[in-house]
Amino acid sequence: MPQQDTCKLLTLVVPTYNMEKYLPRCLDSVTGPSIPSTLEVIVVNDGSRDRSLDIMEAYREKWPGIVRVIDKPNGHYGSCINAALRVARGKYFRPLDADDWMDTTALVELLRRLEDCDTDLFVTLRCEYKSDKDGGGGGRVTRFPMPGVEYNKVYDMADFDIARHAPGDEFNMHSMAYKTEILREVGLRHIEGICYTDFQFCFLPIDRIKDFVVFDLYLYYYFIGRDEQSTSARSIRNNLSHICKVVSFMTRHLDACPPKNPTLLANQTYFIDKALNIYAVSLRWQKGITEETYPAVREVIDAVDRHHIRNRVLDKPYLRIWRTWKTRGVLNLTLRIYQWVHCRKMRRLGL
Repeated sequence: MPQQDTCKLLTLVVPTYNMEKYLPRCLDSVTGPSIPSTLEVIVVNDGSRDRSLDIMEAYREKWPGIVRVIDKPNGHYGSCINAALRVARGKYFRPLDADDWMDTTALVELLRRLEDCDTDLFVTLRCEYKSDKDGGGGGRVTRFPMPGVEYNKVYDMADFDIARHAPGDEFNMHSMAYKTEILREVGLRHIEGICYTDFQFCFLPIDRIKDFVVFDLYLYYYFIGRDEQSTSARSIRNNLSHICKVVSFMTRHLDACPPKNPTLLANQTYFIDKALNIYAVSLRWQKGITEETYPAVREVIDAVDRHHIRNRVLDKPYLRIWRTWKTRGVLNLTLRIYQWVHCRKMRRLGL
């Protein structure tokens, strides 16, 4: 395990697979003369078949004090996080997707503030950039403040209910950075070969940290507009098995290590609920659940009922019927009814 470099305050890991179109924008935002040497950027080439590796090597050559490159066979997003965490030298650790970017001015200010920060977790504010589908080259930026928190105040995690203070998606992998040593202590290792492992990053350490701070910095720009994104409708529909594995990982952790503090339990459940939203959306657009797939689907809903987790989509009447009987036949019937009703509604609205 590498020794922490006392000069490196933050490690950013940039998982990269066939991102030659977007990678320069991403790396431009976290390199340059204004960026101090307290930043470490680990760009992980996940078996790309385009020019991604050439691009990241060029940035390493230009900014050798900041940029490091890992070149490895394809193993999906989680494998990139795992590879970077093994060698990270920064005091804090967080991902940056290759098609996203950071506000350079906010990043410089963040690194200045981290010189005096010692909380186990820090959170920054994020923006979403929705691309112009008309091809005009522009886009719409939406900012996501956290009106329920006091910025720059150190909070005790054991007394902070995330769902009450931040009811949206403000606490997520694009906003959170844990101390690197804590991620290693809890044994964070993303499931490899699947999507949606960002929930593991948020969930696993949350009951082990003592304090955190939310900085009033709009740092992260999340790009919306690629069909290949794991949050696109097509990806969510096609990757039901992926989200089942992630939710099961989290609920099994609750079974094995239930926190004694009710607030910490609520915070873990918060992230499970967010993952269940994707599970439910993916589930209801399946044309049919096969006998082979059903055990993983049922394991999730059994855990939801066992831990009394409330999820607004899973509480819909058509899914409550299945949750009462929990047979594959009833599930497939309810899915057909849902899709028939939904399609009629869309036709009625002219959509």
